[in-house]
Amino acid sequence: MTIARPRPLTQDERKAAEAAFLGTPFDPEWSNSARVVYEGIVLVKMERNARRAAEQLEDAKVEETEALVR
Repeated sequence: MTIARPRPLTQDERKAAEAAFLGTPFDPEWSNSARVVYEGIVLVKMERNARRAAEQLEDAKVEETEALVR
């Protein structure tokens, strides 16, 4: 089985990736492929943050329940 190597990112795709990680706005001068990179990273970050928030809420509920039982 051979594994395909991904192509290197273009300059604007790299800039879009950096902007997405830093939380800075997308530059409309960048290409459509840069927009896909940017939006993909932003989406994954939002999903990760939502999952962490849900886990923290669940942990707080467990701690509250344990405190009531004591």
